[in-house]
Amino acid sequence: MSDTKQPVWFIADATTGLAAALAEAVLASGHHVVLAARAPAQLQALVDRHAGRAVALALDVTDAASIALAVAAAEAQWGRIDVLATSAAQRYPGAIEEGEDGAMRGLFDENVFGPINLARRVLPGMRARRGGHVVMLPRASVQAPAFEGFGHAARAALEALAEALFYEVEPFGIGVTLVDPGSGDDADAPAPAPRAAGIADYDGFAGRAARASGAAQVDAARAAQAIMQAVAAGRGPLRLVLGRAALQRAYDRLRVLKVGFDAWAELAASADVPAPPRPAHPPPSHGGRPRRGVRSRA
Repeated sequence: MSDTKQPVWFIADATTGLAAALAEAVLASGHHVVLAARAPAQLQALVDRHAGRAVALALDVTDAASIALAVAAAEAQWGRIDVLATSAAQRYPGAIEEGEDGAMRGLFDENVFGPINLARRVLPGMRARRGGHVVMLPRASVQAPAFEGFGHAARAALEALAEALFYEVEPFGIGVTLVDPGSGDDADAPAPAPRAAGIADYDGFAGRAARASGAAQVDAARAAQAIMQAVAAGRGPLRLVLGRAALQRAYDRLRVLKVGFDAWAELAASADVPAPPRPAHPPPSHGGRPRRGVRSRA
């Protein structure tokens, strides 16, 4: 085991998208990095440029044995993992009605259970050291989730799990940050799973929804620097939104939710258990003294 005082990062799926930019930025900063991917040979050039501070490992986040082997190898290399960056970029476009069972489950295995199971395997070491940080890199949020419902649902599931994890591990000095990467991960992200056998009624609507969901791109290198800055700050934010377009979408979503809640607030309140009726004339208080005509017992 070769220990080091430099922070040790473990970056999953480091061959594409924001994860690849993060790997470049972390190595440029002088930190040590475990680069993991299904095809680690694609990372060898990056490892060669940073000899002694980078290692490439095979990792399939949908395989528990692969996760265990990769984490064990990383801990054997440098003794610990200080920052884990997971990645979940798979898409499965299409209407909810068109979804096929195997593809839907595969998407959740890749985008939800994979990142969470990887975090679960790394957390024992972080808890023992009372420190660490988990950074989750899901696909960018979408403005109009129609025909991206499966990816939207997977992101929502990962967000809910990250929120719970944030509060569970906070007492141990461990931070959890869920990144909303704008659209900077789209350029070289894995190709989406093919749309399921389409239903003709949805064809025109699906095209319009795809055009409406476009957003300004985020600079991946700058996004990577922002992530590193958030991690360096300590436990960091639970949600880190990157890019003006993503921030605007987040604010828009909050406004839409508030408008809906306000519109139905009176009906919502009507479901409360009725308060018990109050007496019209409360009985007089006697201050503990016996009432007139009633003898006090010795």
